[in-house]
Amino acid sequence: MTIYQTRVGPIETNCYVVADPDGNAAVIDPGAEGERVNRILDEHHFQLAAILLTHGHFDHIGGVKKLLAAHPQAEVVIGEKDAPMLGNKPGAMWTPYIDLNDYTDLRATRLVREGDVIQVGSLSFAVLDTPGHTRGGVCYLCEDCLFSGDTLFRFECGRTDLDGGDYPTILRSLRKLHDLPGNYRVLPGHDELSSLEEERQGNPYMKEAVR
Repeated sequence: MTIYQTRVGPIETNCYVVADPDGNAAVIDPGAEGERVNRILDEHHFQLAAILLTHGHFDHIGGVKKLLAAHPQAEVVIGEKDAPMLGNKPGAMWTPYIDLNDYTDLRATRLVREGDVIQVGSLSFAVLDTPGHTRGGVCYLCEDCLFSGDTLFRFECGRTDLDGGDYPTILRSLRKLHDLPGNYRVLPGHDELSSLEEERQGNPYMKEAVR
């Protein structure tokens, strides 16, 4: 498995391009700058099979439309409870930094829930329901990687004061991640990468979740 990470948009969202040895690829959370993500795909001759969204906030979905324009065969995958968010417009404070056309007529082609698996070539992305930052947030497990979206950051967790957020719920999601067997590389929606064992040992929100 090959992973390319780039930061996109005004909030510097982590976007991941993940490919198998044959060049079948998934893009996780293309929050903006779809043209730049397309260039990564083109430079490495990857075939985009799926766009995997961890949740529906604007800074994670803004590149979907441009990716689909270049790769119309790609699935657009999101947790079923966050699917309505694809019709939301970003707040007015962000309009100077984004193209509102990127948020017109967005829709998913596949809605997922706990236990679903998205196959991308030889790669299997297992879905974990991890609400709390939004109503329908999900994480994706693939090999030794946990793509945690805005559920789990390095020694932090996602904010819960936005619509659909709920602090007790995100603590339950953090407990679920804590209890995963073994260790995983944690590739979050923002900030730096870490490992699940680091988070078990040092993340105060995860520690609260398992008290």
